[in-house]
Amino acid sequence: MSALVASGPVTAVAPVAMVLNYKFDNMAGGIVRDASPSRLNGSLVNTSPAAATSPGVPGHGSALQLVGASHQFVAVPEGNPLDIDRYTLTALVRYTGVPNDQTLDRWEVLEKAGAYWMNVRLDGRVRVGGFYGSCAATSSWKFFDSTAAVPVDTWTHLAATYNGATLTVWINGKKSGSLAVTGRTCSNNEPLAVGAKNAPSKGLLEAFWDGQLDDVRIYNRALSAAEIAAMVPK
Repeated sequence: MSALVASGPVTAVAPVAMVLNYKFDNMAGGIVRDASPSRLNGSLVNTSPAAATSPGVPGHGSALQLVGASHQFVAVPEGNPLDIDRYTLTALVRYTGVPNDQTLDRWEVLEKAGAYWMNVRLDGRVRVGGFYGSCAATSSWKFFDSTAAVPVDTWTHLAATYNGATLTVWINGKKSGSLAVTGRTCSNNEPLAVGAKNAPSKGLLEAFWDGQLDDVRIYNRALSAAEIAAMVPK
């Protein structure tokens, strides 16, 4: 898989269904500002704006720099816009591949515990999943890994979509596997975490990202293949 090379800004997708968008271009005061209509601002944890700001994909502004060993992530408070059924999760990612004491078997891109998530496994494959139909039943936990792996130290665009019938993962705008899934995505009171899994009800804080993240987005519908492709830097 080739590295992303951007010659200009990423083409925007109409934000009619966007419920969260972190661009990481201004994190003054430790606040990560949400550019979506929801205004779900997050907070830097265990890092400062200066340390967390790094160059992103050329032509795409700044990115978020996280050090897994220091347990750094972005904490996002629970909000009604995050309780989504059909959805799309997207992010530009660049990871080091270096495990830390809480890596376990993955580095988390984003997760709303007990609802939906997207992460990179130790073998570089992307795992997407969630709880569908019931928040309590173990049988409602559905997930799968991408067919392709994400290279380390390389900017890559990831996306996960759920349309009520199929859960799909996309790497650099190309489909990389899918799973038949039905049922409403679970809604709960857990917060969202970017760069970690944070499940206060279970006392879990783990799977810290090590590397960079940028243009993290959540939509409350499944975007089309063309819409996802339009977000990939050219």
